Amino acid sequence: MKIKIAAVAAAALMLVGAAKADTIYAPSFSGTSFTDLVIGTIEINGLSDLVGNVFAADSVSFNMGGNQLSFTLDKVTFSGASVGALVDIDASANGFSFKNVAAGSYVVKASGTLDGSGQFNKAAFIGANYSVSAVPEPETYALMLAGLAAVGFVARRRKISA
Repeated sequence: MKIKIAAVAAAALMLVGAAKADTIYAPSFSGTSFTDLVIGTIEINGLSDLVGNVFAADSVSFNMGGNQLSFTLDKVTFSGASVGALVDIDASANGFSFKNVAAGSYVVKASGTLDGSGQFNKAAFIGANYSVSAVPEPETYALMLAGLAAVGFVARRRKISA
């Protein structure tokens, strides 16, 4: 009986949906400040919660002709981040958090200032980390409860007949 309960619990967790995490990037050569710089697009396939933040790289490294090159970038201070027309429930300037987001494509934008401290004046590499967690629809809960009731009914009938 304990194995059946564990199997039902595992199935219920699978119904809730998997979380997806990802990162998007955009180079910025925008002067000392930037407003609504498009970082990328987040695709959401169904009703979900969306949480994330924007960030800036301190340096960039790459290999050119067998030589490893590394450059420092400007420090970035964010004044805000937006995802489409969604209303943010996270009060921080560089974070975002949304509940019950409908399926669709959402453009991520950031605003802020560059401090000019990098080796290339007015250059930054800005990105966003985010995770999308599926929110079960009411029908999913109803089916899960009906399944649990059916398992309970069968277990009770077996106990009575034994």
